[in-house]
Amino acid sequence: MKFFLLFIISIFFWVNSFLSQTCDTFAVKKLYKEANKALSQDVGRSYNLALLAYSKTKECKYSVYYFESVISLCKAYYQKDEGDSIIALLLPIANTLPSNTPLAYRAAIHHKLSSAYVMMMQLEPGLKNAFEALKNYEQIKDTANTANILVNIANVYQQQHNFKQADHYLRQAEAKAKLISRKTALGNVYNTMGILYAEHDQLDSAEKFFLQSTFIRETLNDKTSVAWNYNNLGGLYVMLENPQKAILYLEKALAKFKETENLDGQTSVANNLGQLYMQVGNSKKALNYYSYSRGLYAQTNNPDNLENLYTNLSNYYDETGDLKTAFKYSDSLIVLKDSLYGHRLDKSIAEMQVKFDVEKKDLQLARNKAELDAKEQQAFIKNTIIISIVVLFMLLCATGFLFYRKKQVERKAEMNAEIAKQKEIRTRSILEAEEKERRRIAQDLHDGVGQLLSAAKLNLSNLESKLHDQNQEQQMAMQNALSLLDDSVKEVRAVSHNMMPNVLIKLGLASAIREFITKLGNAPTLKVDLEIVGLDARLDNQVETVLYRVIQEIVTNIIKHAEASKISMQLIRHETELNVLIEDNGIGFDSSKVDEFEGMGLKGIKTRIELLAGSVYFDSIVGRGTTVIIDIPIS
Repeated sequence: MKFFLLFIISIFFWVNSFLSQTCDTFAVKKLYKEANKALSQDVGRSYNLALLAYSKTKECKYSVYYFESVISLCKAYYQKDEGDSIIALLLPIANTLPSNTPLAYRAAIHHKLSSAYVMMMQLEPGLKNAFEALKNYEQIKDTANTANILVNIANVYQQQHNFKQADHYLRQAEAKAKLISRKTALGNVYNTMGILYAEHDQLDSAEKFFLQSTFIRETLNDKTSVAWNYNNLGGLYVMLENPQKAILYLEKALAKFKETENLDGQTSVANNLGQLYMQVGNSKKALNYYSYSRGLYAQTNNPDNLENLYTNLSNYYDETGDLKTAFKYSDSLIVLKDSLYGHRLDKSIAEMQVKFDVEKKDLQLARNKAELDAKEQQAFIKNTIIISIVVLFMLLCATGFLFYRKKQVERKAEMNAEIAKQKEIRTRSILEAEEKERRRIAQDLHDGVGQLLSAAKLNLSNLESKLHDQNQEQQMAMQNALSLLDDSVKEVRAVSHNMMPNVLIKLGLASAIREFITKLGNAPTLKVDLEIVGLDARLDNQVETVLYRVIQEIVTNIIKHAEASKISMQLIRHETELNVLIEDNGIGFDSSKVDEFEGMGLKGIKTRIELLAGSVYFDSIVGRGTTVIIDIPIS
């Protein structure tokens, strides 16, 4: 009983926390969308926008907006080559994901973790996360991301020099990308295939794949990816002993790296261009590129780049006959290598010392543990019989108590199930009776009152044609009477159609909602955005009727009370679930007090949705609009 009370209290605080969130969803959504849009053009701006979006989602953790902001921030980190930042961000999230987290976001988190680990050359966790993401993507049939994660898996096998497995997964990725005509994924696949085939000396195939990838990425105007493609092509043409083409593509790569402000990329490419110009006998251009590379070192501070540059400069001055300068750079290279060696040696010695200290400590602990185990063994033998008897007695008591509790729980569960069943039957009967009454009233209005009014109008029209001696006042009165009757006929038809629209019965929910929203278009101060996905086939009649009434009630409440100028509505059908999202920018209300509201409006909505075994969430704050989320399971 105590456990049960603690569980109820924790649930209460969790729900109360959820309902009292102050997450500005409109602002967050706008920020991460702008961050994604800016990613291929301005990585710095994309990072700042994504970071701001993520900082604003701390009040609505694990929501859709939270996950989208996290993914957007990871994309920016990836473009900045900061794999360690991705791991630091995602590992705590991956280890604390709630059980109800959508598979799409679980997959995305493992996908980003996989990419980061591969970037950091940690292949084992990279492959583990990639297969976890692949399992989730295949489960939700996300073909585009399945293609992308297959490339990650191929990258791991490529790093392990396993050509057969890498090629196998890349071919799968290519087939998936072609299936959905996804250019971004296909460009990624072909670039990876080019690298794989180049590493295994299949240079003609590598050239074909690099050119295909470059064409796709140029079409998409993905500057960062295009720069690396040009760099790859330059390296390939060096292997093919075609220095002119190599220079052409490396210079194009350098220009793109300048556009995206990638300093390491510029340093590396400028170094390679210097070497190539030395090969073709243009020492002047070679020196220009070496000087440019050296000028960037002060900003990148990358010792590996500097080591490569000093080697090239020493060779350059040696070949041009300036032996003094050549010796200068040779000496600088020796000093740099000694420094690097010393740094690496210090690090290695430190690691060895730590390992030795740990092993020594473990040995001492093992000795102490052996002595303690010997003493405890003696006490254990003495107490074994007594403890065994006590434990046996306690087990018998516990078994009897658990059997008794099991019977109690079973009886209580049966009783609760029957109560729930009767409640569902009563609720279903009420709703069915209500719909039946709506149909009857609508039919009576249409066939009874509507027909009578039409007959009255016809009689008055006939009477008017027979009366010839009417003065102007009488004619005006007759015309007013006919006009009132005509308006009455239209009003009766509108009320009848609103109570039970024919389009819902004949064409289904999607058409009925579109017709309902179209009629709202007559209001000049209200804009309604409607998006319907996957509702081509009909649903169960009761599901369609209940959802139509609920959406009608929500929109009517917005019009009456919210003072909104914009409504966004989404109906998305998944394989086993139908999601409805309705947002407005009105005055909002305190959603933590939904159950205290008078009247049957919101309570009626919750009752109807619960009848369909669904759930409805109201997320609203005074002055910040309202969001209603409805989830309905469907077969």
